[in-house]
Parts: sequence; C-alpha cells; structure tokens
Amino acid sequence: MDHFPGTVTRRLRPLLIAVHEALSAGVAVSAAIHARHGWNPTADRHLDHQLVRREAMERLRPWGAGPDELSDPLQARLLDLDTGTDNLGLPMSGLILRTPTDVVRVWRSDDGELPAAATDGLRAFYRQDPSRQLRLPLDPEGPRAAAGHLALLWADSGGVLTRFDLVRPCGHVGRRVQVDWHVDLRERLGPPAA
Repeated sequence: MDHFPGTVTRRLRPLLIAVHEALSAGVAVSAAIHARHGWNPTADRHLDHQLVRREAMERLRPWGAGPDELSDPLQARLLDLDTGTDNLGLPMSGLILRTPTDVVRVWRSDDGELPAAATDGLRAFYRQDPSRQLRLPLDPEGPRAAAGHLALLWADSGGVLTRFDLVRPCGHVGRRVQVDWHVDLRERLGPPAA
C-alpha cells in the first residue's frame, strides 16, 4: 500500500472533505451556542471542543451506515466511526475513523503538533514504517499490509477552521513523536481538477 501524501490524500479525499464540513459545522454550532448564552468559549475550552466533536460525529454517522440503512445504497461507505466506549479516552476533540486502508485519528491542535506519545495506545498508533522505506516483496502471498495510521489535526478561531492538517506519524523517541509527513489540506481539498 502506498502511503505517500498525494496518494493518501486522493484515496481519502471524499472522507477528508466530509470531515472538514463536519468540523466546520461543529465550530459553527459551538459558536452559536456560546453566543446565544453569552458565554466566552475560552472560559471552558473542553465544552467548546466537545460541542464541535458532537456535531461532527452526528454529521459523519451516515458514512458508517450500511446500504440497508440509507435511502441511497450508493452512499454507503466503508467507514467505521468509532463512537463506542473505547472513544471515551480520547480528548474532547477526538474521533477515530477507520477505513479498510487507514485509521484516522482526529484531534484539535492549536500548534499543529501531535499529542505526546504518553500512553501505550498512542505509542502503538505512532509506531509504523516511514512511507519512503524500501520494501522488497519477499513473500507475495504474505500477510496483508497493516492499515496506515494518520492524524487529522484541526483548530479554529472566530467560528472558522484555521487548521486542517493530515499527518502521518512514523514512531516516537520517548514522548516526542516522529513525523513521516505533514500536509496542510485547506488548499489541497479545493475543487477536484477537471
């Protein structure tokens, strides 16, 4: 499986656009709720992040629906939106999206940095070979390649997304995460070329 930035972005393009739209809607919902009540979002950042996450989850739910659950079976996608109890350990902004080829963790990140490799789960998620590593097909019938691990980092300001980056980790040194590549998707997800 090719894990180069252009290939991954093309492969996940419809999902990435849907996540961008869902997070943008979540940011708008949070801003509206805070404005309606006269609340300052910085007074309780966890509530702000949780409202964004909750709206995004609802908007992404149809991506995980099976063909029998949708009015249009062509809309069915191979996506598992992990919203079970395992997700309770994520930050208030966290989501886990699983496709047949990739596991994408969505996190809010003001500075564009991945969360520190502070837990066994994060260390395992970050542990993967760099995309540029040469692989020789010694056993063509060997085990299927593992899903690629990706992080989608977002941030907002003034009711709009200001960061939407796709990052591929490739290990860690202590708590410091090593990054294979980091791509700003805001321009790349513009209209597809004709």
